[in-house]
Amino acid sequence: MKDTPFHDPDQLMLAQADAGLVLVDPASGRIEGLNPAWPQWLGRSKASLQGAVFWEEGGWQQPDVVRTLVSLTSLPLVMPPMAVTGMTQDQQSLSLVMSARSVNLADRRLVLCTLVRSSLAQAMSISSSVAETALMGVVQALITVLEVHDPDSIGHQRRVADLAGTLARKLQWAPDEVESVVLAALIHDLGMVTVPARVLGKTELLSQGEVKQIQKHVMAGLDMLKHIEFAGPVKALIAQHHERIDGSGYPLGLKGEDVLRGAQIIGMADMLDAMTRDRPYQSAQTMDQALQVLLVSSDVLFDADLVQACVALFVQDGYRFPGP
Repeated sequence: MKDTPFHDPDQLMLAQADAGLVLVDPASGRIEGLNPAWPQWLGRSKASLQGAVFWEEGGWQQPDVVRTLVSLTSLPLVMPPMAVTGMTQDQQSLSLVMSARSVNLADRRLVLCTLVRSSLAQAMSISSSVAETALMGVVQALITVLEVHDPDSIGHQRRVADLAGTLARKLQWAPDEVESVVLAALIHDLGMVTVPARVLGKTELLSQGEVKQIQKHVMAGLDMLKHIEFAGPVKALIAQHHERIDGSGYPLGLKGEDVLRGAQIIGMADMLDAMTRDRPYQSAQTMDQALQVLLVSSDVLFDADLVQACVALFVQDGYRFPGP
């Protein structure tokens, strides 16, 4: 492959601009081609980067975020540009905006990554929270992608996270546990982007095959997050948010104490929001009706103490879901 393998007119324009272009093999992460900009910013030679792994530890403050952005290009969806922080050869932070998309060259699927210096990001203070900021940027981008794919889900992730976090705090859980619950709730339905929109928007009874398609969203979401390391049990909470203590849930049919309590409150919040919103397949119930359904599920689907605390949050404390 030639030194700068960019043949599309738009790519040629970018190659001449103050933008770094990098062609990456998504499977191995190896750099197949690049223009001079990014190496210059890093203070490294093009030769030293050619063939290197794009998301290697030395080049990024949070390499798992970069690796995730590359891996998500396999989806038939457009990921928005993301703020990322590179590391120069002398260990200085380099604030960038990165976009990635699939390209086909010589019958191979590669990923074209476009890197642009971000003056807005450079103005932000660089601290120990940079990794968290980058992670939340990925989370927000993923929520946006999901809501574009399924407009009926707009606001759902945030409402579920708000209720789950509020309930966890009411129960006086440790701050790190609350944080894990909120983060998991924000992306609990991420895998829904792999379910065809025609299935998500269907108003008539779903076929058995379509139900199985929807149920696969749990594992699909986990697969999309496989390159990200979370500080707490975020992935386990996502994996279990449809598990129920009587064993009737999915994907594993876990029972009793095997179902994490954090996953249970995400499941309750998910159920309440779904019941009280108009969906293609059902009209919204009142909150009183939804809470009655939740009470019936006490010690069947969810732990009785968690159900009672959730109902009390609404009835006694006057909690309501935030607006859209």
